[in-house]
Amino acid sequence: MTPRNADAVGSAPPKWGQCSPDEIRAQLERVLNSPLFQSSRRCQSLLRHVTERTLAGDTAALKERTVGIDVFGRPPDYDTNADPVVRGTAGEVRKKLARYYQDPPHQGEPRIDLRPGSYIPEFHSAEVVAKPELRPWQPRIALVSTAAVAVLIASAILVAHWQLSDVDRFWRPMLDAPGGVVFCLGQSRAYNFRSDARQKQIETMIESMTPAALESSREMVPLSELVPMWDRYIALGDAICLLRLTSLFERHGKPYRIRGEASTTFSDLRERPSILIGAFDNEWTLRLVGAMRYTFYKDFQGLEVVRDRQHPENTDWKLVNSWPNWDISNDYAIVSRVLDVNSGRMVVVAAGITQFGTQGAGEFLSDPRSFSEVAPSLPRDWPRRNLQIVLRVPVVHGASGHPVVLATHVW
Repeated sequence: MTPRNADAVGSAPPKWGQCSPDEIRAQLERVLNSPLFQSSRRCQSLLRHVTERTLAGDTAALKERTVGIDVFGRPPDYDTNADPVVRGTAGEVRKKLARYYQDPPHQGEPRIDLRPGSYIPEFHSAEVVAKPELRPWQPRIALVSTAAVAVLIASAILVAHWQLSDVDRFWRPMLDAPGGVVFCLGQSRAYNFRSDARQKQIETMIESMTPAALESSREMVPLSELVPMWDRYIALGDAICLLRLTSLFERHGKPYRIRGEASTTFSDLRERPSILIGAFDNEWTLRLVGAMRYTFYKDFQGLEVVRDRQHPENTDWKLVNSWPNWDISNDYAIVSRVLDVNSGRMVVVAAGITQFGTQGAGEFLSDPRSFSEVAPSLPRDWPRRNLQIVLRVPVVHGASGHPVVLATHVW
């Protein structure tokens, strides 16, 4: 059996924009020397390799198996399904690049992108990056030939409008779009033990040790005993958010597909409207909200925050030292609905800093009572415009509480 994507990925032609090879190499060094990439030698090696091969015109070699052999020293016949080192590292590179270009100091730099589904990077000049990426969504109404028909249609729309709840008006552009929608779900990085015996041994040790003893334990697990499960698990809060939103679409008879973040391609998002669930485990979310007023940010001192670009001094919407126990009293989430000019499709984001915030965002977008709390404060024409909403989601004994609106932005 041929391993999935072992040889098929990497055939797309490169895009260079207006960048020269020297400009690209200089930008590569800036990116690789940033704290984001200095913490991962594997990500540095992969990004340098694919960039240099692309600049040399050797993109035919940028396939999963070949990259695994050239960069990570795997044997020619290795199983890419059992050892997804290339896929996993490429996913980390994409997330690091998205976070790198979220920082205002880097937004005017030439851009290096590694699109999902390909190991061939794309290069964009600073001039292209500096252009606004988002424009107001303005629906185009077809002209009708007679005034009588126009009056009838307008009357029907007006009646339907007053029968809709505020949350229905939020979803109306997506529900009215032809065809189905795609849900893109963030995926957590997880590992399983190769043997049940080793799994049971570790579980027994953890159950028998005090928290202090676990903190100071130096028990080592050989990498050979771990199997990466980077595309098989999702967070519980993300799953609850997905369940709430798919139930809403089913009530309206709207077809949908569900994809994991790792298997979602740009073509998927270009062909139909999409809903992005999850933040730091979903690179598509980071890529989209990175161009907006409210975005997610994480540093290496344990700061996780929803950032307001217009007020960067505001760090109130933050989690500190939430890892690894998530002992937090509040999470923060962003709800967005925009027309993405890159794909030409409507995109909705429901994402929290952790799974608790994502669950709260799902409640907010599916419960008419929750959304009705913010609707009166929005401009009257908000159903026809882009918008972002920041939520605070209380966390009580490991469960998400009722979301509270902190800020809105409509454009």
